[in-house]
Amino acid sequence: KSKQMIFTLNLVMIGLLFSIFYEDMKERKVTLMNLLLLIVIGGFIHSHNQYLEAFLISSILNLSIVLIILGLLFFYAMFKLNTSLFLVFGIGDGLFFIVMALSFPTTTFVVLLLSSFIFSLIISLLFKKKLKQLIPLAGLQALFTGITIGTNQLFHCIDLYTF
Repeated sequence: KSKQMIFTLNLVMIGLLFSIFYEDMKERKVTLMNLLLLIVIGGFIHSHNQYLEAFLISSILNLSIVLIILGLLFFYAMFKLNTSLFLVFGIGDGLFFIVMALSFPTTTFVVLLLSSFIFSLIISLLFKKKLKQLIPLAGLQALFTGITIGTNQLFHCIDLYTF
């Protein structure tokens, strides 16, 4: 029963990730409810696959990494671009970082985060004219994460929850 429940939650998570991709591509914004549902479902799946202490430690470490990234982006926007962080980085993007931080152990989180950044960069370069100046970062990261989870569900490539 437990495996079936986690499988079902993974399917719901994949659906929500693809929904975020669609929303961000179409409207350049994501629904807060989808992000909150992903935080709850991703956190539950992560905590279900780890000891409580390991879940808490990796979540705190992952959120610390997110804070460092946001801090660096803040200073880059302020001093290099002479603008506000929120003019170059959306709240949905930051919330999606939190989704990823709570959904995976630290090693998986770092690999997925960096891989999704590279994926987003490649897609934004390939579709530069269509995307104009705004890059739907949360949407592209959601697409990458959804494909990763879906591929892993189908082929059991690796255990995303070991570290």
